[in-house]
Amino acid sequence: MHIKAQRTMTLLAGLFLISGSAIANDDANLITNPGFEDPNPGNSALPIGWNAFNMSASDYVDVNDVGAEVRSGSRSIRLRPATDEASRFRGLTTNIFRPDGSDLYDPDFTYLGGDVTISGYYLVPEGEVINDTVVGVKLEFRREPPNFSIWSAFEFALPANETGGSWIPFSFTVTDQMILDVGDFPPEPTSVSILPFRFFGGEFGAGTSPTGTVFIDDLCLVQGSSGGPCNGADLAEPFGELNFFDVSAFLTAYNAQTADADLNNDGEWNFFDVSAFLTEYSAGCP
Repeated sequence: MHIKAQRTMTLLAGLFLISGSAIANDDANLITNPGFEDPNPGNSALPIGWNAFNMSASDYVDVNDVGAEVRSGSRSIRLRPATDEASRFRGLTTNIFRPDGSDLYDPDFTYLGGDVTISGYYLVPEGEVINDTVVGVKLEFRREPPNFSIWSAFEFALPANETGGSWIPFSFTVTDQMILDVGDFPPEPTSVSILPFRFFGGEFGAGTSPTGTVFIDDLCLVQGSSGGPCNGADLAEPFGELNFFDVSAFLTAYNAQTADADLNNDGEWNFFDVSAFLTEYSAGCP
């Protein structure tokens, strides 16, 4: 029994390592420069494919900067709390023209072509807490150029106000049904702008001013899915790919001893379930 317990702990440790390194399927990711790794050749204070609102050059973080937090690669984005009226809104957007002026960096969108999921990672330094009106991600669905007008927008708040200095994932989905619920307002959207942002709508003063620095990295936008899990390890949206969210869902289910983690259906949660998950995860989705 002791040997089995050791083997289970070893496999669980392997899952934690996977959860720390797994990222979304790069082939399916519709975002240009999703990890902010490539600086804009014309403006090194910004990552290519992104424009900024009320952010300084130092907010395009390099791993060698003092106090830098970077999840992968060498760059990330920092959203600092507002300090005055001019900085109430801070953020980034993909709604910027490509160098040749032919189109925007906004990812393409197919109307009713499947759910759209934006995911990524964020970190709040240890000891800091977000106190703000909203910190999150906004998706603006836009019409065909040269109009580029916003057809509709959806705003999502990050799931927790503190992360203890650890990177944690977020994932938000705009379903086809949500698009239908907007109503019929042609022409339909053909692209989507991505805006990681923070906004403070309150009063500046002692105890009421915004607090908490937020770092963001490794964004991913995908549209469409297989409609369901591809195998026993595909436990979380977006279905049809295996990534951090599936590992995290399994670990949560395993600790809570729910049916999702009892992969061999024997009513117990042990080495055999962890091994089965690793086998399914390693096999990948077709």
